[in-house]
Amino acid sequence: MKPILILGLGNPLQGDDGVGCRVAQELEQRALPDNVEVLEGGTPGIGLLNLIEGRARVIIVDAAEMHIAPGEFRRLTAEHLVLTGSAQQLSLHRSGVVDALALARQLNIPLPEIIFLGVQPACIEWCDVLSPAVQAAVPRVIAAILDEVTTADR
Repeated sequence: MKPILILGLGNPLQGDDGVGCRVAQELEQRALPDNVEVLEGGTPGIGLLNLIEGRARVIIVDAAEMHIAPGEFRRLTAEHLVLTGSAQQLSLHRSGVVDALALARQLNIPLPEIIFLGVQPACIEWCDVLSPAVQAAVPRVIAAILDEVTTADR
């Protein structure tokens, strides 16, 4: 079984949509347990299934439209994402996490345990910086991820 994967998703050229990539970049600078791998995944669409294949646990960080205050984030499981459904447009990407998970279920592809940390964006315009609210959330998201990783080790 491959290690735990922390997967940062998004487009770093679209402001807050790049929050997952920023979190991944910052985590790559830290000493993490040997069973943890960090990957900046971009906007893979259904290619997400290739990235998570063979994993026991995946922690996904991405910007998500949740109608909460910018910079706030929520922890969701794969079951929560499926219940929300694509019609809610949780992901900011055309073919997002929810679509990939739905396809996997339809094709009976086994899924790992998935934790999704969705961060509410303030701005997804063309720029290469995060808004102040989302930038301020990055350390809190990293702390939540580290908590998830240490919880998995227990």
